[in-house]
Amino acid sequence: VVVVFSITYIFAIFGCWIISFEILKIMEVEDNPERLADMKEVLHFVEGIGPLMALLVQFLTLDSWNSKMERIQIYAPQCVPYFYLYISVAVFVLMNLVTAIIVENAMSASKMDEDQRLKQMESTKLKELKELEALFNLMDENGDGTLDWDEFEGAFEDEEMTRKWRLLDFQKDDCKELFDVLDDGDGGIDTGEFFYGLSRMKGTAQSRDL
Repeated sequence: VVVVFSITYIFAIFGCWIISFEILKIMEVEDNPERLADMKEVLHFVEGIGPLMALLVQFLTLDSWNSKMERIQIYAPQCVPYFYLYISVAVFVLMNLVTAIIVENAMSASKMDEDQRLKQMESTKLKELKELEALFNLMDENGDGTLDWDEFEGAFEDEEMTRKWRLLDFQKDDCKELFDVLDDGDGGIDTGEFFYGLSRMKGTAQSRDL
């Protein structure tokens, strides 16, 4: 709005010089009463910055502009390129402003979608970690924070824990292979090995699915 107002104000200043002063010069030497009365009416449209700005906005919005253009053109033919130049510049600026607003809104919407997606991923990750923690605690029968082979194998024999493993896409036949993958070689799986290994394997499986 400020940009369009500034452009209209600048063109109104030039319009006073290009149109208003020209009509005033003609009026000084005009001796036909009818033409003089008509020029006074036309001058009312363009006499001063305020009326010219109102006229330019009227032309920009194509609000009954044709009849006024024809009357002004009789006494100031140079007004034609002046008005068309104003319309061209104003429309160009408006189109760029509208485009900028559309692009900004699209980028804002995209950023909001991205933020929402990241929040959802973070929430899902937190939920998975809690599920893994609960599973680890169920498997750790002696509570020492480490799963030995017997505890790990027993988890696949328990019906409730077998169901949890299936939810993680692991079957009973995967028991030995999974233990060897998670174990760093000391014969036991601590919480770090358990969480990191399963999270990494789950992420790899999701990548294959994609």
